[in-house]
Amino acid sequence: MTQTEQKKAAKKFIENWSGKGYEKGEAQKFWLDLLCNIFGIQDFSTFIDFENQIKDKFQDKTITNFIDAYIPSTKVMIEQKSSGKDLRKPIKQSDGTFLTPFQQAKKYIAGLPLSQHPRWVITCNFEEFLVYDMEQPNGEPESILLENLEKEYYRLSFLTEQENIHLKREMEISIKAGDIVGVIYDKLLAQYQLAKNIDMEKCLKSLNMLCVRLVFCLYAEDAGIFGHKSMFGDYLNHFEAKDLRNALINLFKVLDQKLEERDPFLEEELAAFPYVNGGLFTEEDQFIPPFTEEIKDLLVRKASDDFNWAEISPTIFGAVFESTLNPETRRSGGMHYTSIENIHKVIDPLFLDDLREEFDVICTITNAKSKTEKLHAFQEKLGNLKFLDPACGSGNFLTETYLSIRRLENKVISILNNGEKVLGFDEFIKVKINQFYGIEINDFAVTVAKTALWIAESQMMVETEKIIGMNLDFLPLTTNAFIVEGNALRIDWKTFEVLDDVKNVIYADKTNIYKIDDKNPFVVCEPTTKYGEVNIVTKEVEFRNIEELQTPKTQPVEYDYIIGNPPFVGFTFMTANQKEDMELIFPGIKNLDYVCAWYKKASDLIQNTNTRCCFVSTNSITQGETVARFAPMLNIHYDFAYRTFVWDSESLQKAHVHCVIIGFSATETKKDKFIFDEQGEKKVVKNINSYLLDAPNILVESRNKPLCQIPQMIYGNKPADGGFLIIEDDAYESFIQKDPSAKEFIRPLLGAVEFLHNKKRWCLWLVNASPAQIKKCPLIYERVKKCKENRESSVAAGIRKFADTPHLFAQRTQPEGVDYIIIPRVSSENRKYVPMSFMSSETIVSDAVQIVPNATIYDFGILTSNVHMIWMRAVCGRLKSDYRYSKDIVYNNFPWCNPTEEQKIKIEQTAQSILDARAKYPECSLADLYDETVMPPELRKAHQENDKAVMAAYGFSIKMTESECVAELFKMYEKLVEGK
Repeated sequence: MTQTEQKKAAKKFIENWSGKGYEKGEAQKFWLDLLCNIFGIQDFSTFIDFENQIKDKFQDKTITNFIDAYIPSTKVMIEQKSSGKDLRKPIKQSDGTFLTPFQQAKKYIAGLPLSQHPRWVITCNFEEFLVYDMEQPNGEPESILLENLEKEYYRLSFLTEQENIHLKREMEISIKAGDIVGVIYDKLLAQYQLAKNIDMEKCLKSLNMLCVRLVFCLYAEDAGIFGHKSMFGDYLNHFEAKDLRNALINLFKVLDQKLEERDPFLEEELAAFPYVNGGLFTEEDQFIPPFTEEIKDLLVRKASDDFNWAEISPTIFGAVFESTLNPETRRSGGMHYTSIENIHKVIDPLFLDDLREEFDVICTITNAKSKTEKLHAFQEKLGNLKFLDPACGSGNFLTETYLSIRRLENKVISILNNGEKVLGFDEFIKVKINQFYGIEINDFAVTVAKTALWIAESQMMVETEKIIGMNLDFLPLTTNAFIVEGNALRIDWKTFEVLDDVKNVIYADKTNIYKIDDKNPFVVCEPTTKYGEVNIVTKEVEFRNIEELQTPKTQPVEYDYIIGNPPFVGFTFMTANQKEDMELIFPGIKNLDYVCAWYKKASDLIQNTNTRCCFVSTNSITQGETVARFAPMLNIHYDFAYRTFVWDSESLQKAHVHCVIIGFSATETKKDKFIFDEQGEKKVVKNINSYLLDAPNILVESRNKPLCQIPQMIYGNKPADGGFLIIEDDAYESFIQKDPSAKEFIRPLLGAVEFLHNKKRWCLWLVNASPAQIKKCPLIYERVKKCKENRESSVAAGIRKFADTPHLFAQRTQPEGVDYIIIPRVSSENRKYVPMSFMSSETIVSDAVQIVPNATIYDFGILTSNVHMIWMRAVCGRLKSDYRYSKDIVYNNFPWCNPTEEQKIKIEQTAQSILDARAKYPECSLADLYDETVMPPELRKAHQENDKAVMAAYGFSIKMTESECVAELFKMYEKLVEGK
């Protein structure tokens, strides 16, 4: 709903309810009117609960009380009273006690499970809403009067989606900020390009750093870090456009100087700026171009005066900022970022849910001393956690993690502080950004990540200021996140030592060289090479004396959590460097996705530790042949998982990637394991195997022949003809009209699309055709000739060899005189059953399908059953999220049942019923018939009867869940393999 619509609805609500209100008769109508008509709730029956029972004990009697209303999604409890009742005065209860409505609500809270404790309590008498924030339970409530609701309805927005509204606002502002930066970037780039004889790569690096510095200054002035709003814009406005270049050079120099080191005669407008520290403004070999009036106007008016940078989300903006200034992402559709919702799919089940639960339990402690001790210990724990993202990009996972941990710490501070002022920054804020480590190969993304974390730190300090009632100094920056530039697959994650390169060795003493990363000059490893033994002196290396180091050598980092979203690169699309990386991690092993290397490095790193990890990955690593190759290389336990779902990048092009999320550790935990299914529903399970199923840890390997005594499945025919042996349906009539004698050599051709959608296609099937027959058909002869030329010119030697038989498909598997079952190799995930059917040998099939010659109606009944579909969904590969039916993984490994004669006959009967039900709809394609929305009732019933018959033959109860069926099938498979 728009604001105008909400205001109009609020005005009408006031008119409807002024002077009315009886607790028992009208309370529910009142709240439904408010929620539905002002806040747009449609499915109110599932959104709000009325009259929930609470049991209470009084004088050995059980008394049943009722919560007037409770909103589970936003954790709001409502205690409603009649019009005219004073919400601040005690009211006599059924047990004879006197309680205010708020005290009454708190009594109900005590009877609720901890997970249902409300975030907000509202007491209401139809004329006034008193809103109690349960994070400040001793604070005064906020009062909202019915008569003012037209103007103040927004103060009740927490009823529906307070956090979502805030996030949406942050998202919109962050994207707008990215737009502003993008415009400034383009204008500045044009200025750089005016220079002659200039290194453009160096220019782009300078431009990127300039934009980072400008953004920090714009944020700092709006967030109050620089002293007052518009301080940076006012400084810029003081100069003419032609002088802005030098003005910025001078400003950046001052921001990097301690106050005591500055020129005592420094101009007043410069001297007013604080010392920043943190390395952001440290002088490097960079340069700034001349500014135009247009650029000045953009910075002063659009970026400074007309925009509030303090409201951006550092999590979102960091990624938007980096992608806005990244030439690759600009070319591919502009800014993109991982949504905060998706980030929380990783960090919530990995650690945040547990930390919140631990905090909630501490809050229930009634002994004040014990509670305080526990809170202090909990806060110390938060301040000691260490997080690594080894593919951190612009730092959005680390930034959102920092914000989440600091918000939790602020809750602790709020309770410990209890509204009183506290002295000493370090005495009460324990969570620092130096607990966050990252590795990123893009140098600009590294700078953006650090800046995003500084902005996040500033924002959380503001939140802490509100709690303790005092101002805190954000500058100078005293901590820095350990974000290093480098290839994560060639860096030791514990020490950030470059494993195969010495060019980053820049510190030395008289005896030793120390290998470190030059982007993080305080991470020093053990001496690696005697000085002078190797020639490492290049123009990229700057030697400094070891005494210049400001900190001692660090010990290897022990991480509590490793998180992230490593690159989505399949084996086929890897660059040469990426393939070298993979060879380093997996010597001699091919056909693994790039992300597998992150799992292997994490698995090796966390052995004999309590470190827990969670990565977002393409779903291919948990499906098909990859699983059996890859899983044995990891020595880990899966703790939780999201099965395949669409991971939105939030890019302008909205590219969808089908992903899984896997939480894992080296040490088996006693905590519940759980799986989120495709619908996001959380299920507690006994085990999670490498297919992300609640089933035994068994690997299904590729197999050339079936495990059971069943007909062999074979691939369809492969043309490899350049399209010259295939005739599209719209060309068929013309072809036979021009060359009628060709008709005897033309056959129907079925691939997956033709089979599923009733589309027609044709092919030249010239098996046993003599050269004379081919030459008598001019059109056929011409096509055969072109097929030969196409094969001869192929870069693949395997194709060129078929140029000797250009009239034939390259690979022929077509059965002669034998009908067969046809199964598409790829089928939609939205179908409960992969459509399959019987076909005549006269119909030629392409390699987009697989066939089972000599199959019986019984075989069809088993293959089309839910038992086989369950197996297929468990072990098959996927194309995006669609099923890829594989003969070597799915069919050849499927454990068949051993039915009685009676059971076999029943399966044959039900299988025939499926074919009969389809025959009633000859005008419908299989894609139509197997659309779950419009599937004919008789076809659905036929499948259900077939499912029951097959499950009975397997000895499965019809009440078994899919997970239970999978577990049993895996056990059967294991026995079959052992018997081989």
